[in-house]
Amino acid sequence: MTSWKAGKNDAVAFRREFEENVACMAFVKAALFSFGLAALLSLPSGAHSEITASEAACDGASSALDVRVHGVRSDRGYVTFVLYGDKPEDFLVKGKKIFKQRFAAKQGTVEFCVILPKPGIYAATAYHDENGNGKFDKNLAGLPVEGFGVSNNPTTFLTPPSHDQAAFAASRGRTRVDIEIKY
Repeated sequence: MTSWKAGKNDAVAFRREFEENVACMAFVKAALFSFGLAALLSLPSGAHSEITASEAACDGASSALDVRVHGVRSDRGYVTFVLYGDKPEDFLVKGKKIFKQRFAAKQGTVEFCVILPKPGIYAATAYHDENGNGKFDKNLAGLPVEGFGVSNNPTTFLTPPSHDQAAFAASRGRTRVDIEIKY
């Protein structure tokens, strides 16, 4: 009988030690995951994180877009600026933008500066989000119900502009980009 009790005590001790190790390993795994996630989030994510914008002038930037969005019909909502890179297949494709920022709407012209990581080929769009919902609203037929415009202001009829029509070269220094909003 004594050996049975000794065996039972050994089993209980083993189980207790096993459960403590499992709890310790769970803690270690959670700590490592948190540390890894924090390290990953602190890494730069390429050119996307290097693009910034402000309503200040483009003074002193090595490569910048001096953007003017004309024809804004009211002070309501926001003017949202969206920038695409040099890949035609990415232009106007959801999730393929390289930069997006909104600015308070101002009747007439909204001006701002976009600091770029380097010179290159870009294409841009802007829309007047009058209701401030953060979306480019369209009707049931898929046509825009909010004012919008594209860099180079191409003339299109019931079709979206192409990357070639909207593309421009941003050089070192300041590049002026004018976008006319159409309602």
